[in-house]
Amino acid sequence: MPFCTQCGSGVSGESCSNCGAENPHFRDPNAEPEIVPTPSVFAPVKIEHLRPWGLIESSLALAWPRMRKNAVWAIVIIAINLLVTTFVLPKMALVSKPPTAPAELGHYYGKIAIVILIALAESFAIKFLALGEAARARIPEFRWTPGSIGALIGWWLLAGIGLSLVTGIAATIVLIPAVLMMIPHTGGGAAASAVSPQGAFMIGMTVLVVLAPLVMLLGTKIALIAPSFVLGERSNPIGASWKLTGGYFWETLGFYLLYLLVGIGIFVISLGIRAFVVSLNKNLAAIGDFLQIAGSFWLQFALVEGMLAWTVMLREAKLSGRQG
Repeated sequence: MPFCTQCGSGVSGESCSNCGAENPHFRDPNAEPEIVPTPSVFAPVKIEHLRPWGLIESSLALAWPRMRKNAVWAIVIIAINLLVTTFVLPKMALVSKPPTAPAELGHYYGKIAIVILIALAESFAIKFLALGEAARARIPEFRWTPGSIGALIGWWLLAGIGLSLVTGIAATIVLIPAVLMMIPHTGGGAAASAVSPQGAFMIGMTVLVVLAPLVMLLGTKIALIAPSFVLGERSNPIGASWKLTGGYFWETLGFYLLYLLVGIGIFVISLGIRAFVVSLNKNLAAIGDFLQIAGSFWLQFALVEGMLAWTVMLREAKLSGRQG
C-alpha cells in the first residue's frame, strides 16, 4: 500500500482520505527511503595575508653565528675597509675639487675608481657569503661554483642596466617639457641661454618626483632576484622576483625599508661610540670605524637571510594558491 508523503497515512486512491491533500505524492513502502541532501553551511576560511615583519628579529639573530662561520673573510673585508678609510679617503678629502692638470686629474680619478671597485668587490663578496650560508640552511647540498657566481652577477648587471635605461628614458620624457617651460624668453622670442636657479630647482624636483616612485617600484619588483636564483629559479630570476612580489609589493618594500632603518640605527650608534672613544684618545678612532664596518657586515647578512626567508614564504603561498 502506498503512503501519503504529507501525513504518512495509508491510502488507496489519488487523494489522501486522512489529510485531504489534493494530488498528494505517494511512496512505495518497500522502496528505499529518499535521502534529501541538506545544504551544509561552512564558515569561510580566512587566509591570513603574509607579513614579513617577524623575520627582522630572526634574521638579525641568525646573522651573527653565520658571520662567525666566515670569520676569516669578515676580518679580511673589515681590514680592507679600515685601510681605505684610514689612508685613501682622507687624502681624497684634502682635494676640495678635482685638479685641472691632465696628469693630476687621471691620478685623482684613478683613486676614486680604486675606492669604487673595492666597495663593489666587498659588496659582492659579502652578498655571496651571506647567500651561501642562507641557502645551505635550506638546501644542504648548495654550493657556489664559478658558473653560478658569474650567472648571478650577470643577472644583477642585466637588472641594473634595465633599471637605468627605464629611469633614463622616463627622466628624458619629463625633463624636455620641464626645461621648455622653465627657460625664460627674451623679447624677440629667442630662448635664453640658461635656466634660472629657481627653474633648475623646479626641474630637479619634477624629475625627482617622477623618478623616485619609479625606482621604488622597479627596485622592489626585482629585489628578490638573488633569493630566487639560489632557490632554483636560475633560468629567469628577474621574472620569478616580479611574480613573487605580485600582491606583496608594499610588504616587500616595507621589509626592505625596515632593514634600512636598522642600518641607520647601527650607523648612529657606531658614530656615537666613535665620538666617545675619540674624546678619550684620538688614536682610538679606528675602534669606531671597526664597529661601523662590522655592523654593516652584520646587517647585510641579516638582510640576505630575511629576503631569502621572505622569498620562501611567498613561494609557498603562491604554490598553495594564496594570493596577496
